[in-house]
Amino acid sequence: MALEDTRHIRKRRHVNGMKLASIVQACIIFVGLIYSVLIASWYSELAEKLWLLYQIALVTIFTTIAIFVNARRYNLFLILVLAVFIIGPFLRVSIFNIEGQAVGMFELMGGRLLDYSFIWAGFGMIIGVMHANFYLACFIILWQVFLTLFGVYNVTSNSLTFFSTDYSVIAQEIFSMHFGIFSQNIILLIFSAAALIVISLMMERNLEEATQQERSNTLLGRYFSPEVRQEIESSNFSFDSADNEEKNIAILFTDIVGFTKLSEGMKPKEVLDLLSEYQTKMVAAIFQHGGSVDKFIGDSVMATFGTPVSRGNDCQNAFNCIRQMQISMREWEQERTKNNLPTIEHRIGLHFGPCFVGNVGSEDRVEFTVIGDAVNVASRICDACKETKSEILLSDDAFLRLNEKIKTEILEDVQLRGKSKKINLHRITV
Repeated sequence: MALEDTRHIRKRRHVNGMKLASIVQACIIFVGLIYSVLIASWYSELAEKLWLLYQIALVTIFTTIAIFVNARRYNLFLILVLAVFIIGPFLRVSIFNIEGQAVGMFELMGGRLLDYSFIWAGFGMIIGVMHANFYLACFIILWQVFLTLFGVYNVTSNSLTFFSTDYSVIAQEIFSMHFGIFSQNIILLIFSAAALIVISLMMERNLEEATQQERSNTLLGRYFSPEVRQEIESSNFSFDSADNEEKNIAILFTDIVGFTKLSEGMKPKEVLDLLSEYQTKMVAAIFQHGGSVDKFIGDSVMATFGTPVSRGNDCQNAFNCIRQMQISMREWEQERTKNNLPTIEHRIGLHFGPCFVGNVGSEDRVEFTVIGDAVNVASRICDACKETKSEILLSDDAFLRLNEKIKTEILEDVQLRGKSKKINLHRITV
């Protein structure tokens, strides 16, 4: 999978995280809004109105994000989320300051205001983790810690406030602050921040592993049928070079008859569309019968049966695939005839023999494929269809391994191009 695909997977995870975090924030703030309307009482009418407007604005913002966020809009909403987290606390403090001045909050609460400095930190940090974006989570967590410590500084730096561990003093002096509780709150704040950053890091690593797994599944899906892919995953099959081996497999080649002449009067896109439609039909048949797509070579398709794992009688599976290919080609022929398009014919060659199955290439690029003389023989059998005026040819090695008896015309001692040894072939009409 390309790097761009990997980024797409990660962006989708981030979008889902932002959607979830926005839903949670919108719900919690909406509950707070209902509480403010029905229960809360304010001394300052201005502060009350500003607080209601502030909550309505936040519910609107986070609801909008939850509904409309997607991969294309993610960066735009990310800026909005950061703006809310940065500006929001200062707006909240400003509103509470208006209320505090109206009621004489500092004179009324004194050192007890210190406890309120820690209230919003935990909620903000958890929301940051829910965004499923490590760097965003770290910023929000550290920002919440900074805001909390800034609030602590404002209370503790006042000349009237002081720490004490004497309960009688704390009970009598409104400006006294319990040092033990303060210490616990600081430790809990730092521990929670560190723990949530570690959790975010673990989520990021899990995200990376999930991304790699999804890349692997997508890559497997391009070459192997869902059933084969499931067997690969359940059997812990490894594609490492250490697992390269020689095994007997069925190799199938197809190509379009007269493709060069057919494509002469076509535009490049028309040629591409034709190949794509043909290959789609061939791949569907291959996957339906447990085969693997090895490669596309121009107008040719190379498929293998028995790689990376065998699914029973590989030759019979390949022959069943050929049947399905022919059915698809007949249906396609009818469609093209109705649309006044030239019909497409193809040739198929099937062989069974030993091949090297594994990874080939360099350190920079590796391809899982099959190599061996059996591959060349299968390709030459497909080519021999033209010389023998055949549509489907099977080698003796493939034909004799079929579970069913098929009436065929035997072509004896056929000289394949580039091969010194003659072989017997079976012409079949499916």
